[in-house]
Amino acid sequence: MHIEFGTPPLLTGKENNLDERKKVTTIAILPLSKDHIASLKKVANEGVNGPNMYNPYTRYEVVAAHIWRSACKEREQYLEQPTCLGFSVDVRNRLHPPLPPKYLGNAILDVVASSRSGNIVTLPLGCTCARIREEIEKIDDRYIWSNVNFWKNMYDLTPFQDLHARTSKDDPFYGNPNIGVISWLKLPIYEPDFGWGKEIYVGPGTHDSDGDCLLLPRPDGSAKVAICLQLAHTDAFF
Repeated sequence: MHIEFGTPPLLTGKENNLDERKKVTTIAILPLSKDHIASLKKVANEGVNGPNMYNPYTRYEVVAAHIWRSACKEREQYLEQPTCLGFSVDVRNRLHPPLPPKYLGNAILDVVASSRSGNIVTLPLGCTCARIREEIEKIDDRYIWSNVNFWKNMYDLTPFQDLHARTSKDDPFYGNPNIGVISWLKLPIYEPDFGWGKEIYVGPGTHDSDGDCLLLPRPDGSAKVAICLQLAHTDAFF
């Protein structure tokens, strides 16, 4: 079942998300040092059943889990509040045979991990990482072609806009109580040479919807988090 094609959860007791879409948001770009990432990895991979040494959680998994937990806390959601994390998975090497190395263009699938706020906030960080990995591991050749066939059989794509598009009341909304965490960590964004010297800054051009979160690399190997949240939910988070 492709839950990524469904409607993201609403706040408990609400019939729609129109009020949430209208609330004022603010943006921050937060540094994430190598030490901070290493600390998150250590906490997540300690696990409740001993260290996760053979298949440790990745940088994306631990940072996304931490952001999801932080958002649930700052939004002060009910413990039983359904919530989801939306993200994208590169499928180039998940196809059989894989796409050729010189293939240009996007080759990603939108993925959704769902849970309840109480589980995200109270269980160990590794449990949330496991929930994210569970969805990532579903993305195999069979799943990808199932997704492709779904789109090929759609006669009207209007209800299924991109994960990040939230301008219409009919578009998927990954704001409160949900969040979207997209990774650009492996993109070579500091390598292009446009002929006028070394880049000074790399960041998102538009980033103003509640729940938008983008992970970007920094030249020294650390990372930064570009995140947009409702103004009422940002004080402790930022």
